[in-house]
Amino acid sequence: MKKIWLLVWGLCSWVFLHAIEMIEKAPTNVEDRDKAPHLLLLAGIQGDEPGGFNATNLFLMHYSVLKGLVEVVPVLNKPSMLRNHRGLYGDMNRKFAALDKNDPEYPTIQEIKSLIAKPSIDAVLHLHDGGGYYRPVYVDAMLNPKRWGNCFIIDQDEVKGAKFPNLLAFANNTIESINAHLLHPIEEYHLKTRAPAQGDTEMQKALTFYAINQKKSAFANEASKELPLASRVFYHLQAIEGLLNQLNIPFKRDFDLNPNSVHALINDKNLWAKISSLPKMPLFNLRPKLNHFPLPHNTKIPQIPIESNAYIVGLVKNKQEVFLKYGNKLMTRLSPFYIEFDPSLEEVKMQIDNKDQMVKIGSVVEVKESFYIHAMDNIRANVIGFSVSNENKPNEAGYTIKFKDFQKRFSLDKQERIYRIEFYKNNAFSGMILVKFV
Repeated sequence: MKKIWLLVWGLCSWVFLHAIEMIEKAPTNVEDRDKAPHLLLLAGIQGDEPGGFNATNLFLMHYSVLKGLVEVVPVLNKPSMLRNHRGLYGDMNRKFAALDKNDPEYPTIQEIKSLIAKPSIDAVLHLHDGGGYYRPVYVDAMLNPKRWGNCFIIDQDEVKGAKFPNLLAFANNTIESINAHLLHPIEEYHLKTRAPAQGDTEMQKALTFYAINQKKSAFANEASKELPLASRVFYHLQAIEGLLNQLNIPFKRDFDLNPNSVHALINDKNLWAKISSLPKMPLFNLRPKLNHFPLPHNTKIPQIPIESNAYIVGLVKNKQEVFLKYGNKLMTRLSPFYIEFDPSLEEVKMQIDNKDQMVKIGSVVEVKESFYIHAMDNIRANVIGFSVSNENKPNEAGYTIKFKDFQKRFSLDKQERIYRIEFYKNNAFSGMILVKFV
């Protein structure tokens, strides 16, 4: 089940759209859902910490919860993630105490607080990436008490009134579980105890301390920024699994948990993105820049609908271009032309490898030899990369087009196999079909 909160606020002359997407991972049987505890799993409150939101993304895509419930917010601060910035409006993880209502993230913080405070939530796990390697005593500049990497964090040993009050025991047992799967000795996990209740004013502003004040068992996991992304995600998933075992929330995953498999899943070539009503595009192996790319006019970039089989995909404007991002990764740069979208065209008649068929707008069709677009009244077809001049308004309906006829620099992908067919009615964009030569 997917629940989405859309929060809109004004700042100066701009309107920002920020979506907190909360997804439930639970068994289909309601009784099984209620038989075990409920965990709230959070990541991405700082946009430049990709280990956490890549871990929540993989958890949502590749794990099943067999009893109980895990509610997941894969990325709390999506605008900062898309810009690879710690916090566009300051550190969001220091806004859970007093906060000015004029702060642009005030509505977002209130929604996060309401999620944490739900009576059904028993525990909270918050994922971060931190520098160096935490050690309780000073070893050197990289291993010392002021470092945050590879530690499991609690704010106090016990939370009276919580369903699971003994934070210290849960944390130590989770650390033991993580350390049973160490990749290298330097990456050993240690317990870090903060003391906001004893006057650490900065930590009093943090998400986990707010959760403790709501009588929730709250934990944070830090993976070291010194590690490659796949290793960070590996340790985050080990921490999630360790805590789930402590909470008696049974689960299963569909892969072997090791850095190589994590790397392969993060870079899965089957990932796709679908912008507005356009066809699904592969996330990987797109050309670095796609020119003259149609986007709906009079629509703010964050308001353009985007779908994906990953949970950390979005669009962000950068000067005159629009970036398609997968977490912090830039997948392609769109050089847009903004135009009215007319959704009235639903399908077109095409001949694919000498066989006539009706093809839905927004489809991806596979072609072995050639394709042909049947002419339509008041509709022109523009096959990007195949040029026929017609008063500067190309109409490529009525031509048999083969792979050799394309200028390969106009392909959608680096392999030069996928091409765009765009349809126009009067001065409006009526849709796109992708042809993929196989």
